[in-house]
Amino acid sequence: MLQAIVLGLVQGLTEFLPVSSSGHLTVVPYLLSWPKPPLAFDVALHFGTLLAVVAYFWGDLWYLATRSMGVGTEVDGEAARARRTVGLLAVGSLPAAVIGFLFESTFERFFGDPRAVAGFLLGTAVILWGAEGIRRRRTADLVGVRTRDLAPEQRTIDPGRDEGTVGWLDTIAIGFAQALAIFPGISRSGATIAMGMARGLSREGSARYSFLLSVPIILGATLAQAGELFTGQPEDRLFTGPEIAVGVTVAAVSGYWAIRFLLRYVVSDDLTGFARYVAFFAVLTFVGTLWIGPPSQI
Repeated sequence: MLQAIVLGLVQGLTEFLPVSSSGHLTVVPYLLSWPKPPLAFDVALHFGTLLAVVAYFWGDLWYLATRSMGVGTEVDGEAARARRTVGLLAVGSLPAAVIGFLFESTFERFFGDPRAVAGFLLGTAVILWGAEGIRRRRTADLVGVRTRDLAPEQRTIDPGRDEGTVGWLDTIAIGFAQALAIFPGISRSGATIAMGMARGLSREGSARYSFLLSVPIILGATLAQAGELFTGQPEDRLFTGPEIAVGVTVAAVSGYWAIRFLLRYVVSDDLTGFARYVAFFAVLTFVGTLWIGPPSQI
């Protein structure tokens, strides 16, 4: 039960904060010398975070679903806009779905290598720092000074477009960034927010679009592996039904909090704090591999 609670909390927080859920779900059990969670449990935790994002964005998702089907009052072409947004989310989800399907075995081998995960975590830190560098340059251009001459109060300015202005090239680019997160240690939210910022979206707009884009990919991944919940081998059933239910609940509640926290955080604070944390966690992981040894020795 303790493992179910801890891993549910890890999944819920790190799925939406830009620090990599896959990296944490690989490294945390390794550092604590716990058995690797079976795929069925991982699927269940992802279902919990799916519940979180659907609950938080229920109004937006219901609006898109009903208006795209022509339900509700037609005002200034809102049905067409809703269908366009649904199409953008579908196109943005394709790169990760296709690449994950074609190269599944290639990606899987990294999940058993904590040192590789540490390297990808450092990659996430670089991505976050790079995104903030782009934002600062955009801010400097807006106020007409050099980046290094930005005043402290100007460093919090978040220029850029909102998520309603996302176009087809934007969603394709963000979709390929999302595909990078198949590597354990590359944060899905971090990569997609960073790409959105690189494409000219504000940090807040990028975060909101990142969360909306997570719905189809998390739903697809959950459905693709759902059979593991019922057909897994007996040795894979590390957790009982009540323990799985607790893990799902913890993932859902903590995931909802993480979405709420990040959307408020990005209004006035940058992502460098997350970059520092991820870099620290990467170093901790690498040091842990020197102390503990390869996973096969656990």
